Amino acid sequence: MLRDTLRRFGLSYMWIGKWVVAPVLLGGLVIAGAVLLFRQEPDFDTFLNYFALGLLIFVIVTLFYGIIAIHDVPYEIAKKRDHPHQDAIHAAGWVSLFTLHALWPFLWIWAMLYRPERGWGFAHGTAGVNASTPDAKLDELLRRLEVLEARGKSQEGPKRLAPAEPAAISEAAQKEGEPAKAAAKRGAR
Repeated sequence: MLRDTLRRFGLSYMWIGKWVVAPVLLGGLVIAGAVLLFRQEPDFDTFLNYFALGLLIFVIVTLFYGIIAIHDVPYEIAKKRDHPHQDAIHAAGWVSLFTLHALWPFLWIWAMLYRPERGWGFAHGTAGVNASTPDAKLDELLRRLEVLEARGKSQEGPKRLAPAEPAAISEAAQKEGEPAKAAAKRGAR
């Protein structure tokens, strides 16, 4: 069960050994070194002081390792999904590490947006058409073309406007007068 949970988050036992066991062992070594340094028979208060010091060092080392491990999670997601910008996400993760992880949520979103099977996941085209592959799109376009051709054949033919007579055009131009001609010249510029 632990193995499945770790795999879901892209982790392994090696990751736990690297980021969890190492700080625990380091904290234990620090405590053992402090006890060996002071071999005299310590009283209970001295023991508590050393224990608190060892615990403090352990917490600091664990936080240090934890922060470094967390900063790389978006990059690991991008790497697993074969993200086209995984190098940029990795570099931005290091920048985010030095800015107290201010960019980290945005890097997480950036890494999660892309999937190889669907790309960025944005919908293109109309929602009613179920054309997710190029072949389906082509079939849909051919079907629409056939419908348009059938409509064109069922009509009598294209309707054309009769040309206007030159006499009617000249009468309309005389009615407009000079102000309309000047406005037309300004509009043509």
